[in-house]
Amino acid sequence: MSDLMSLQQLAQLPKNFMKRKIMINLEQTKYKVIEEAVQLLEWKITPSEIECHIFWKDTYVTDEEYRRLLPYQRINHFPGSYMLGKKNELCRNLNRMRKMFPDDYDFFPRTWQLPYQSEEVRQKQGTGIFIVKPEANCQGRGIFLTKKLDPFLDKHYVVQEYLCNPYLIDGLKFDLRIYVLLKSIYPLKVFMYQEGLARFSTKKYVKPQKKNLGSVTMHLTNYAINKRSKDFVFNNDTNKDDVGHKRSLTSVLKYLQDQGHDVKQLLNQIKQVIVKTIQSVQGELSHLYRSQQHNNDGIEQCFELFGFDILLDSSLKPWLLEVNHTPSFSTDTPLDKIIKKNLIMDTLILLDVKNKPKNIYLEQKRAPVYQRPIKMSQEEKEKQSSKMSLIEDKHLNGYIKIYPDENKDYYEQFMPPKPKERDSMIINQQLEQAKNLEKTLKIQVEGKPPKLKPAKRLSTNQSFTDLEGQSLQQLTGRNTVIPQTRTTSQQRPFSSITAINRPISAIRKNVFPNQHQNLNTSQNQKRLVYPPPAELPPKPVYKMIPIKTFSFQKIENNQKNE
Repeated sequence: MSDLMSLQQLAQLPKNFMKRKIMINLEQTKYKVIEEAVQLLEWKITPSEIECHIFWKDTYVTDEEYRRLLPYQRINHFPGSYMLGKKNELCRNLNRMRKMFPDDYDFFPRTWQLPYQSEEVRQKQGTGIFIVKPEANCQGRGIFLTKKLDPFLDKHYVVQEYLCNPYLIDGLKFDLRIYVLLKSIYPLKVFMYQEGLARFSTKKYVKPQKKNLGSVTMHLTNYAINKRSKDFVFNNDTNKDDVGHKRSLTSVLKYLQDQGHDVKQLLNQIKQVIVKTIQSVQGELSHLYRSQQHNNDGIEQCFELFGFDILLDSSLKPWLLEVNHTPSFSTDTPLDKIIKKNLIMDTLILLDVKNKPKNIYLEQKRAPVYQRPIKMSQEEKEKQSSKMSLIEDKHLNGYIKIYPDENKDYYEQFMPPKPKERDSMIINQQLEQAKNLEKTLKIQVEGKPPKLKPAKRLSTNQSFTDLEGQSLQQLTGRNTVIPQTRTTSQQRPFSSITAINRPISAIRKNVFPNQHQNLNTSQNQKRLVYPPPAELPPKPVYKMIPIKTFSFQKIENNQKNE
C-alpha cells in the first residue's frame, strides 16, 4: 500500500469472483448491509439450517452450534474468539506474551485486570491517569477516567494507563478502526482490509486534568458516544471522505503522507500489531477449532471479521486499544455504507465457497452404506494448500495478506509449538526431570555414612545354647549397653527357652483355632518351643429366669370388681 488508494478507487475495483448458487443464513444478524452485499453476489438467502453453506451471526457461537455444523458449512466466528473480543481475556493473553517477549509486545498500554491484580494497581496509584473499562461492554459504555482506584479494586474492571500524548488532527483526538479477516487459524491466515474508518472526538483535546476528566467527548473516540454531541458533523458525501468526525482510513493516511510522515513504515507496524495479537491466542483457538471440526481436509469451517482499534501517539507509534469480535455494520452515513458493503462483499468472495463439498456429502448420505471420506496424504494437503493460496491471491480485491508474508521467519518465534513438537517437548522435559531426580538421589546416597552389616539371624537349626560364648556385640553388630542381671527372684516367669526334639504332633496347639499352622516342616526338626500359654478364664454361664406374664383382661376385671 505504498501507493495509497482513495475510497472511490477501492469502491470501483472490479470484483473478481465466480458466480455460484450459494445459500447463506442471515436469521441471526440485524444488519441490512450484509443482505445487500449478498444480493450483489447473486447468492440466495435461506432460513434453512441444512441447505445453507454459510451462517452469519452477530454474537458468539456456542459449542453446541459448532457441533451441529455439517461438513460443508461455515460460520463467521471461531470457537474461543472471546479471548480477543473480551477486554479481560485480551489483557491476560497480551500480558503473558509481554513477559516472554518484552521488547516485541510493547504495542499496548500497561493493563491490569481487577480484582486479580489489585495489589499491583494499588502500587501504581498516584503515578498518572487511568482509564477504567468494563470487562465485556462495547461502544464506550461504562468507560471513565480517574486518578483514584481504591473504590474499584474489588470490582471486575480492566484498568489501563491513559495515553496522554495522542497524535492530533485539527486539534482532535482520533483512533483508527482497521478491519481484519482471520480466514484460518491452523494454518494461520490473516488479511487486512485496505479501507477502514477514522473516528474523531468532538471536543478539542486538552491534557487530562482534574477538571476535564469527566469530558468523554474529549478523551474518548467512540462513535456511539460522540454522535450524541451537538458538535458532531456527519459525512454525507463519499467524495469528501476527509470531512466530519468520521472519516475514511485512506484519507487520514493520505493526510499523514502529505505531512511528510513515512506511511509505509506505519502500515508495517500496524500489520505487526495485528499479527502478534492474533498469535497470542493462536494456540488455544487452534486447539478448540481442531477438537470440534469435522474430519474434512481442506475445508475451513470458520472465519471471523475483527475490528482492531489503533491509536497513534505524537511520535506516530501505533497502540492497540482493544479488539472487537463483532464490529458494528450499521450504516448511518453514506461513508459507512460504501466501506462496509465492499468489505462484506470482498470477505465473502475471498472465502471461495463451492458446491462440490455439499454434493459429495449428500451423495454419501444417500448411499445405502455410509462411508467416511478418506483422509488426504501429506502431499495432497500441500498441493491443495498451494492451490488455495493461488486462489486467495486472485480474489484479494480490497484485502492485503499480512500473514504469511515476507516476515514469516520473524513471526515464527511467537508461534505456539505444533502438536508433535509440543509432545516431544513434554517428553524431553519429563526425561530431564527424571535425570535430575537420579542425580539428586545419587548425591544423597553418597553423602550418607556406610551401612552396617545386618546382624546374623538365628537359623531354624540353631538354638540359643549354640550361641553361648558370643558377646552381645558380636550377635547384634552394635555397641549396646548390657543391662544389669536380675536375681532369681526378680526373673520373669517363662524366661528360659529350651530346644527340644519333638515330633510335630507333640508341639503345642495354637492358641486360637483359626490360626494358620505351618505343616511343611519335617517331624524331627529342631524348633524353638515356648511354654504353653496360661489358661483362659471360664466363660460365664447365663441362667434363664422366668418372668411372670400379665393379662390386661384380668387387670380390667379386677378394677371393675373394686
